[in-house]
Amino acid sequence: MEYVDLYLMHFSLRLKKEVASFEFAKEDILPSWDMKGTWEAMEECCRLGLAKSIGVSNFSCKKLSQLLQYATIPPAVNQVEMNAAWQQVKLREFCREKGIHVSAWSPLGANGAIWGSLAVVENPLLKEISAAKGKSLAQSQTRSSLLLFQAKISTPSSSGYLAHEEHH
Repeated sequence: MEYVDLYLMHFSLRLKKEVASFEFAKEDILPSWDMKGTWEAMEECCRLGLAKSIGVSNFSCKKLSQLLQYATIPPAVNQVEMNAAWQQVKLREFCREKGIHVSAWSPLGANGAIWGSLAVVENPLLKEISAAKGKSLAQSQTRSSLLLFQAKISTPSSSGYLAHEEHH
């Protein structure tokens, strides 16, 4: 492989090396994380042609503001959980103003994840709408996310889907 389409800084914190999953305690979070140094290294990947685009995942407005203070290449994308139960209105507006594309993940509410919720998959109104349209809840909520949030839905099998959209 010569390059990646999109290189994301996934998490805005640093964990102890022995932490191997998303299940971690506050004591597992290390106090120092060099966001600036990490971003500068990612910018260098762009300059070297190793990444077509760079972005972030799970960044709040506050973290994005900090990053934008020194970024010479602004993030192309902020990939965040976004669905009917968590619409991220303030973050979407902030990203729109800054020219950062929002990529939605988990249109069903991270059902099954330790931080997840059943707020989407067990919502009676969403079930009723899906049934009325003759669609599964997953189908209707994925479509809703695409239409309402004007966002790309990221899945493990959709590698390369975004860089093309961002630059063409």
